[in-house]
Amino acid sequence: MRVASNTAQARFHRYVAVLFAVMFPILAIVEITGTDRRSGLWVYSVVSSVVIAVWAMILLRRSEIDAMPLVLATSAFIASMALIETLFSPDPASVDIVTTFGALMVLGVLAGTLTAGSRLVWSFAFGATVAAWVLAEGMLQGDSFDRIGVRSVVAVAGIVFTSALVSGLLDQLALAIEQHEHATRLQNAIATCSEALLIQTDKFAIHEALKALLEAGGPDYAYVDRTIEDENGVGWEIIAGAHSRASRPRGDWMAGSYDPDSESYKRLATGRSVVVRTSELEGKERESYAGDGIQSEAMVPIFIGGEFRGSIGFISYTEDREWTPDELNTLWRASHMISAYWRRQDDQEKLRASNESKDRLLASVSHEIRTPLTAIVGLSEEIVASRAEMSDSELDELSGIIAAQSRDLADLVEDLLVGARADSGNLSIRPDWIDLRGEVDKVVEGVRESNPSPKLIAVMGEDVKAWADPLRCRQVVRNLLTNAIKYGGDRVAVVVRYEDDLAQVLVIDDGLGVRPDESEMIFERYYRSDESPTQPGSVGIGLSVSRQLAELMGGKLVYVSSSGDSRFEFTLPAEAPVEIDDLVLEVPAPAG
Repeated sequence: MRVASNTAQARFHRYVAVLFAVMFPILAIVEITGTDRRSGLWVYSVVSSVVIAVWAMILLRRSEIDAMPLVLATSAFIASMALIETLFSPDPASVDIVTTFGALMVLGVLAGTLTAGSRLVWSFAFGATVAAWVLAEGMLQGDSFDRIGVRSVVAVAGIVFTSALVSGLLDQLALAIEQHEHATRLQNAIATCSEALLIQTDKFAIHEALKALLEAGGPDYAYVDRTIEDENGVGWEIIAGAHSRASRPRGDWMAGSYDPDSESYKRLATGRSVVVRTSELEGKERESYAGDGIQSEAMVPIFIGGEFRGSIGFISYTEDREWTPDELNTLWRASHMISAYWRRQDDQEKLRASNESKDRLLASVSHEIRTPLTAIVGLSEEIVASRAEMSDSELDELSGIIAAQSRDLADLVEDLLVGARADSGNLSIRPDWIDLRGEVDKVVEGVRESNPSPKLIAVMGEDVKAWADPLRCRQVVRNLLTNAIKYGGDRVAVVVRYEDDLAQVLVIDDGLGVRPDESEMIFERYYRSDESPTQPGSVGIGLSVSRQLAELMGGKLVYVSSSGDSRFEFTLPAEAPVEIDDLVLEVPAPAG
C-alpha cells in the first residue's frame, strides 16, 4: 500500500505540474490581449504567469516532482494580485474577489491533496489562510461582516472537506494500483515458478521457484519444508528457502517437530492454510516465534496422493502484516506445482528402481536358469555319450539329479509366471475346502525328493480344513520350505494348526533369521538379503509371490522373529476349529 500510495502521489504531483504548464501560458496571453493597461498591473500578472509556467515545465523534466511549492507560490501570487488591484485599481480588470476566491479554493484542495503527511492539518491551515484573505479583501472593499463570515466559513469547510474527499479517492486509486501491480507480479512469479519446476529436474528447481515468488513482493522469507518422521513423531525440515536482501532468517529453526495437538498442525494435516501472527500467540509458541524474529507467517500444505508431504510458506520479519487472499492463493498454486514436481520425482525414482530391479531380475534369472539347465544339458549329454559304460545305479543317480534340477527350473518359471499374471490382474484363484495337513505333507515329500538335504524336516499338527486354492496353497508352502532349507538353520519344522478360528501353517527353522529392518523388505519383488553366507543369491520373487497368493486367497503371510527361531506364518480362512492341545514346537536333533 505504501509503495502504491507513493506512486499515485507522484503521478498527482506530475498532473498538477502539467496543469500549470498548460494553463498559465494561456492566462498570460489573455492578459496581454484583453487587459486594460492603464493600471500597469498587467505586466506584473503576465510576468508572474510566465514564471509559473516555466517553473512547471522545469519540474516536468525531473524524475521526482514536488509541486507543493509551485501551488503555494501560485496561491500567494493570485491573492496578492487581488489585494493590489483592490488597493490601486477601483475597477479590477480580471482578478476580482469572486475569481480569486474560486481559484484559491481550487489551489487549497490541491495543496491538501498533494501533502503526503497530515492532509487534514494542511487543509485546515490553507483554509484558514484563505479565510484571512477573505477578511482582508472584504474589509478593503467595504463588504458586510455577514458576507465576509459566510465566505470565510465556506473557505475553511470547502477546502477541508473537498481535500478529504479527493484524498480518499486518491487513496482508493493507490490501493487499486497496488492490488493490480501486486496481482500482476504474483502472476508473473507463478509463471516463473511453473517454468522452473517443469523444466528443471535438479534440486535447485524449488530454489528458483521460491526466488520468483519472493521477488513478486510481500514476504521477507519464502520456504519449502518436507514432512519427516523423527524420534518425537512427525516433524519438518526446510529443504529450500529464499530471503530478501533486507532480511535473513533468524534463529536455529531449519528443522523441528510438530505438536500433534496444535491448531497449526491439525489445519495443515487436513489440507487447510495457516496464518500465524506472533502478537496473537501465547505461551511457548509465542516465545518460539518471537525468538526467531518472526512477526507473521502464512503457510499451506503440500499433499501427494492424499498424504501430507510438506508445506510452503511466507514469513515477515519486518512488520506484523496480514496476508492478502492473492498471496494465499499464490501459495496454494505453488503448493500444487511442487506437489506435481515431487510426484514426478517419485515416479522417476520408481522407474529407476524398476529398471534396476529388471536388471537384477535378468541377471538373477539368467543365473538361476543357467544353473539347472547346465546340469540338465550336461548330464543328459553325458548319459547319451556314455550310457553303455554306466551302471544302473549311476544312471539312476544322474536321472534323479536331472529330475530335481528340472523341478527347480519348473518352480522358478511358475513363480515368474504367477508374479506376472498377478501384476496384470489375470491370475485366477479357485478356492475350495482342502485338507491343509494333507497338502503340506505333499509339499514336504516333494521337496525332500527334489532337494535332498542333510537338514532335518519335521511336520507337526492335526487335520485342519482351510478355504484355499490347493495348487496355490502348495506353491506358497513350497516357497517357504525351500527358503528355510536354503537360508535357515539345520532343523526345520512345519506346523499345521488352528489359530483364532483361522487355519495356519508355520514354517520354523533354528537359523539366524532376518534382520528386523528387513522383515518387510523380504516380501518386495526381486529383493534379496545381502546376508546369504551359505547360498548364492536367488531371484527374490518367491516370498513376494507367496504373499500375493495368500492375500488373494483371503489370508496373509508374515515373518515373525523370536528368540531361538525364525518363522513364517501363513494364515488362511478355516472351518470351525477343532480343539487341540497346544503344540510344543520342538524339533528333534539329527541322529548321530
